Amino acid sequence: MESAAHKDTHILILGSGFAAVEVVKKLQKEFHNKKNIRISLVSKDNFLLFTPMLPEVASGMIDVPHVVTPVRTFCKKADFHEGSVESIDLANKKVKMTYTIGRQSRPTEGREHTFEYDYLVIALGNENNFFHNTGIQKNAFTMKSIVDAILLRNHMINLLEQASSEAKKDNKELIKALLTFVVVGGGFNGVETVGAINDFLREGIKDYYKNIYMTQLRVILIHGDDRLLEQVDEELGRFALEKLKESGVEFIMKSLVTEVTANVVKTDNNTIIPSYTVIWTAGVTPSKLIAELPCEHDRGHRIIANSYLEVPGYNGVYALGDCASITDPHTGRPYPATAQSALEQGKVAAKNILLAIKGKENRKLKFDYKTRGMMAEIGKRTGVAILYGRIKLHGIVAWWLWRMYYLSSLPTGRKKLKVMVDWTIDFLFKPDVSMIKRTDLTTSDIEEETTNSIANK
Repeated sequence: MESAAHKDTHILILGSGFAAVEVVKKLQKEFHNKKNIRISLVSKDNFLLFTPMLPEVASGMIDVPHVVTPVRTFCKKADFHEGSVESIDLANKKVKMTYTIGRQSRPTEGREHTFEYDYLVIALGNENNFFHNTGIQKNAFTMKSIVDAILLRNHMINLLEQASSEAKKDNKELIKALLTFVVVGGGFNGVETVGAINDFLREGIKDYYKNIYMTQLRVILIHGDDRLLEQVDEELGRFALEKLKESGVEFIMKSLVTEVTANVVKTDNNTIIPSYTVIWTAGVTPSKLIAELPCEHDRGHRIIANSYLEVPGYNGVYALGDCASITDPHTGRPYPATAQSALEQGKVAAKNILLAIKGKENRKLKFDYKTRGMMAEIGKRTGVAILYGRIKLHGIVAWWLWRMYYLSSLPTGRKKLKVMVDWTIDFLFKPDVSMIKRTDLTTSDIEEETTNSIANK
């Protein structure tokens, strides 16, 4: 354990998402030549994942390494530690991290490390919320990580291959279930996911699977509300629904999924859908670690932070990103969990830590951010957007803005160039339906191999 007698000021940052990385970048710029300032970053992932482009990874439009950037790219002064945050002791200013030795899927032993801190930034994101439904958790795919995107892509191609083989046997009921793909949740993640997989499946069938009829394919979105994209206004949500319908997506609105098995989906209005593919995007929640911290939480178990992004009652502790609930003074509601908001929170938190270290806390900044806009890609060359709360766009213009905005937001010029190349190839050539499948490959193996691949890019 680190010595309690150290004279350095230690800033400890938990997480590797947009908010955490922005704090690191800003603090390093201020303290790059200060030897008495130590900055540490702890995360279970050694990369920053550009989550808005995950659906395009699942559809094969973008290669996996192109939407991730090694955390060490940003760590010019900071020390990075890969491991899971096991506990946070706010009273004694200590954080315990655990990690394993050897191959991650078959570790030889567990290890732990305890950090003491002067300033703590909690930016640990969130995880899928299955609402205590074990069937959904066991049988549904998700869309929150690189591994999720890889598993879903392989699964979709595998089902196309199976359906193609069964077509020769004329097994209509089995083919129907194999070619029914269900997405649950009509928020940004669900809408962009259903748009991406719908295009991928239809193009794949058209170009490669001649004995599968397009009429046999069903892509369904189930949503608990009566409109899509609640974060956007009603007009754009309605437009997104109409355009997705035109592309072949079916909708079941104002309905909740109650049961998911290996080959059946059931809803609360007794609708039964035979399907081997359910993609769950209907809810997120902070981790149990965050929910059990001895500080104030909102109804969704997120840490309540004040307007300075501080955790009340704990000096020097800040909460940012998806695991934090910060009230927007203009609406009275919490800020939405978006990359835009997380980046701005990182800037403000870094500035306030800097002022605190310099003894200028009376000058600390409040987080007061107005979103520049909301955008969603709902298929190839189609999107919806609302800019500055009043400018509404849809169609190819919104799609182009979505691409330009997220392209500009990628963290390095190298990543920008690689994504541009991917988009160009996708525009010019047929989709790739190659499947990377090994029968002995576990989820842990995929995580390990993906992490190693990313680290070497």
